[in-house]
Amino acid sequence: MALRMSNNSLFAILLRSPWWYSVCIGLFFITLSVIFARGQYLPFGIFIALPFFGIAGYAGYKQFQQPSHKRILEVDQLARKMSATEVAEKIVSRYAEKGYETDVFKGAGAEFELARSYRKILLSTKRFKAANAGVEPLKQLVAVGEKEEATGYLYVALGEISEAARGYAKENNIELIQANRLTAFFDGKAVIE
Repeated sequence: MALRMSNNSLFAILLRSPWWYSVCIGLFFITLSVIFARGQYLPFGIFIALPFFGIAGYAGYKQFQQPSHKRILEVDQLARKMSATEVAEKIVSRYAEKGYETDVFKGAGAEFELARSYRKILLSTKRFKAANAGVEPLKQLVAVGEKEEATGYLYVALGEISEAARGYAKENNIELIQANRLTAFFDGKAVIE
Protein backbone atom coordinates (compact mmCIF):
# COMPACT_ATOMS: atom_id res chain seq x y z
CA MET A 1 0.00 0.00 0.00
CA ALA A 2 1.53 3.29 -1.10
CA LEU A 3 0.93 6.33 1.05
CA ARG A 4 -0.19 9.30 -0.95
CA MET A 5 -0.82 12.87 0.12
CA SER A 6 -4.13 14.43 -0.88
CA ASN A 7 -3.73 17.31 -3.36
CA ASN A 8 -5.92 19.50 -1.16
CA SER A 9 -4.14 18.88 2.14
CA LEU A 10 -2.39 21.79 3.83
CA PHE A 11 1.05 20.28 3.30
CA ALA A 12 0.41 19.58 -0.40
CA ILE A 13 -0.75 23.15 -0.90
CA LEU A 14 2.32 24.48 0.91
CA LEU A 15 4.60 22.34 -1.27
CA ARG A 16 3.15 24.10 -4.33
CA SER A 17 3.33 27.56 -2.72
CA PRO A 18 6.35 29.85 -2.29
CA TRP A 19 8.67 28.48 0.43
CA TRP A 20 8.30 31.49 2.69
CA TYR A 21 4.57 30.75 3.26
CA SER A 22 5.59 27.72 5.32
CA VAL A 23 8.18 29.76 7.23
CA CYS A 24 5.51 32.34 8.12
CA ILE A 25 3.14 29.65 9.42
CA GLY A 26 5.94 28.10 11.51
CA LEU A 27 6.87 31.51 12.94
CA PHE A 28 3.19 32.16 13.66
CA PHE A 29 3.01 29.07 15.91
CA ILE A 30 6.21 30.03 17.73
CA THR A 31 4.92 33.58 18.21
CA LEU A 32 1.62 32.25 19.58
CA SER A 33 3.43 30.12 22.13
CA VAL A 34 5.54 33.10 23.25
CA ILE A 35 2.82 35.77 23.38
CA PHE A 36 -0.19 33.88 24.71
CA ALA A 37 1.59 31.42 26.99
CA ARG A 38 4.35 33.86 28.01
CA GLY A 39 7.00 31.47 26.77
CA GLN A 40 5.92 28.55 28.95
CA TYR A 41 5.01 26.47 25.91
CA LEU A 42 7.79 27.64 23.61
CA PRO A 43 9.12 24.08 23.11
CA PHE A 44 5.60 23.00 22.12
CA GLY A 45 5.38 25.91 19.62
CA ILE A 46 8.74 24.95 18.13
CA PHE A 47 7.63 21.32 17.92
CA ILE A 48 4.49 22.33 16.00
CA ALA A 49 6.52 24.65 13.73
CA LEU A 50 9.14 22.03 12.75
CA PRO A 51 7.07 20.34 9.99
CA PHE A 52 6.41 23.75 8.43
CA PHE A 53 10.12 24.60 8.46
CA GLY A 54 10.84 21.20 6.89
CA ILE A 55 8.33 21.88 4.12
CA ALA A 56 9.81 25.35 3.63
CA GLY A 57 13.25 23.81 3.18
CA TYR A 58 12.03 21.20 0.72
CA ALA A 59 9.84 23.65 -1.24
CA GLY A 60 12.68 26.19 -1.30
CA TYR A 61 15.11 23.60 -2.60
CA LYS A 62 12.68 22.60 -5.38
CA GLN A 63 11.90 26.21 -6.26
CA PHE A 64 15.56 27.23 -6.48
CA GLN A 65 16.13 24.32 -8.89
CA GLN A 66 13.63 25.85 -11.30
CA PRO A 67 14.89 28.15 -14.07
CA SER A 68 14.31 31.88 -13.72
CA HIS A 69 11.47 33.59 -15.55
CA LYS A 70 14.03 35.41 -17.70
CA ARG A 71 15.68 32.13 -18.72
CA ILE A 72 12.31 30.58 -19.57
CA LEU A 73 11.53 33.52 -21.88
CA GLU A 74 14.97 33.23 -23.51
CA VAL A 75 14.47 29.53 -24.24
CA ASP A 76 10.92 30.15 -25.46
CA GLN A 77 12.19 32.72 -27.98
CA LEU A 78 15.11 30.50 -28.99
CA ALA A 79 12.85 27.47 -29.49
CA ARG A 80 10.43 29.45 -31.64
CA LYS A 81 13.33 30.15 -34.03
CA MET A 82 14.23 26.45 -34.22
CA SER A 83 12.62 23.71 -36.27
CA ALA A 84 10.54 20.97 -34.66
CA THR A 85 13.33 18.47 -35.37
CA GLU A 86 15.95 20.62 -33.61
CA VAL A 87 13.74 20.96 -30.52
CA ALA A 88 13.03 17.22 -30.55
CA GLU A 89 16.76 16.46 -30.77
CA LYS A 90 17.41 18.57 -27.64
CA ILE A 91 14.89 16.50 -25.72
CA VAL A 92 16.01 13.19 -27.22
CA SER A 93 19.66 13.87 -26.32
CA ARG A 94 18.74 14.15 -22.61
CA TYR A 95 16.87 10.84 -22.76
CA ALA A 96 19.85 9.23 -24.52
CA GLU A 97 22.09 10.41 -21.65
CA LYS A 98 19.81 8.51 -19.26
CA GLY A 99 20.18 5.25 -21.16
CA TYR A 100 17.21 5.42 -23.50
CA GLU A 101 17.56 4.07 -27.02
CA THR A 102 16.35 6.72 -29.43
CA ASP A 103 15.05 6.20 -32.92
CA VAL A 104 13.28 8.34 -35.50
CA PHE A 105 9.63 7.31 -35.55
CA LYS A 106 8.45 6.17 -38.96
CA GLY A 107 4.86 7.30 -39.11
CA ALA A 108 2.52 10.19 -38.46
CA GLY A 109 1.74 11.59 -35.02
CA ALA A 110 5.21 11.37 -33.47
CA GLU A 111 8.79 12.20 -34.42
CA PHE A 112 10.88 10.04 -32.08
CA GLU A 113 10.59 6.79 -30.18
CA LEU A 114 12.44 6.49 -26.86
CA ALA A 115 12.86 3.05 -25.33
CA ARG A 116 14.46 1.61 -22.19
CA SER A 117 13.68 -1.84 -20.78
CA TYR A 118 9.86 -2.03 -20.61
CA ARG A 119 9.25 1.67 -21.32
CA LYS A 120 8.44 3.00 -24.78
CA ILE A 121 7.76 6.72 -25.13
CA LEU A 122 6.65 8.60 -28.24
CA LEU A 123 7.68 12.26 -28.67
CA SER A 124 5.66 14.75 -30.71
CA THR A 125 6.95 18.25 -31.53
CA LYS A 126 5.30 18.98 -34.89
CA ARG A 127 2.83 21.57 -33.63
CA PHE A 128 4.92 23.02 -30.80
CA LYS A 129 4.69 26.60 -32.13
CA ALA A 130 0.87 26.57 -32.36
CA ALA A 131 -0.80 29.34 -30.36
CA ASN A 132 -3.39 26.94 -28.95
CA ALA A 133 -3.16 23.19 -28.44
CA GLY A 134 -6.35 21.18 -28.42
CA VAL A 135 -7.23 17.52 -27.93
CA GLU A 136 -6.95 16.34 -31.55
CA PRO A 137 -3.12 16.14 -31.83
CA LEU A 138 -3.04 14.33 -28.48
CA LYS A 139 -5.64 11.82 -29.67
CA GLN A 140 -3.60 11.23 -32.81
CA LEU A 141 -0.49 10.65 -30.69
CA VAL A 142 -2.29 8.17 -28.43
CA ALA A 143 -3.82 6.34 -31.43
CA VAL A 144 -0.36 5.86 -32.93
CA GLY A 145 1.03 4.87 -29.53
CA GLU A 146 -1.61 2.18 -29.01
CA LYS A 147 -0.54 0.53 -32.27
CA GLU A 148 3.11 0.71 -31.19
CA GLU A 149 2.38 -0.39 -27.59
CA ALA A 150 3.77 2.84 -26.13
CA THR A 151 3.74 3.23 -22.34
CA GLY A 152 4.04 7.03 -22.33
CA TYR A 153 3.99 10.14 -24.46
CA LEU A 154 5.74 13.52 -24.64
CA TYR A 155 3.99 16.43 -26.32
CA VAL A 156 5.77 19.78 -26.76
CA ALA A 157 3.58 22.90 -26.84
CA LEU A 158 4.75 26.47 -26.31
CA GLY A 159 1.26 27.96 -26.74
CA GLU A 160 -1.83 27.70 -24.56
CA ILE A 161 -3.16 24.23 -23.82
CA SER A 162 -6.91 23.86 -23.46
CA GLU A 163 -8.42 22.42 -20.29
CA ALA A 164 -9.87 19.55 -22.31
CA ALA A 165 -6.38 18.76 -23.67
CA ARG A 166 -4.90 18.89 -20.15
CA GLY A 167 -7.55 16.48 -18.91
CA TYR A 168 -6.97 14.13 -21.84
CA ALA A 169 -3.21 14.26 -21.27
CA LYS A 170 -3.63 13.35 -17.60
CA GLU A 171 -5.90 10.42 -18.44
CA ASN A 172 -3.54 9.05 -21.09
CA ASN A 173 -0.09 9.44 -19.50
CA ILE A 174 0.98 12.31 -21.77
CA GLU A 175 3.63 14.65 -20.38
CA LEU A 176 2.99 18.16 -21.67
CA ILE A 177 6.31 19.91 -22.18
CA GLN A 178 5.88 23.66 -22.03
CA ALA A 179 8.43 26.48 -21.78
CA ASN A 180 9.61 25.85 -18.19
CA ARG A 181 10.12 22.09 -18.73
CA LEU A 182 11.68 22.76 -22.15
CA THR A 183 14.15 25.11 -20.43
CA ALA A 184 15.21 22.25 -18.16
CA PHE A 185 15.88 20.11 -21.25
CA PHE A 186 17.85 22.90 -22.94
CA ASP A 187 19.92 23.51 -19.80
CA GLY A 188 20.54 19.81 -19.14
CA LYS A 189 18.67 19.87 -15.82
CA ALA A 190 15.60 17.87 -16.80
CA VAL A 191 14.74 15.12 -14.35
CA ILE A 192 14.00 11.95 -16.31
CA GLU A 193 12.75 8.70 -14.83
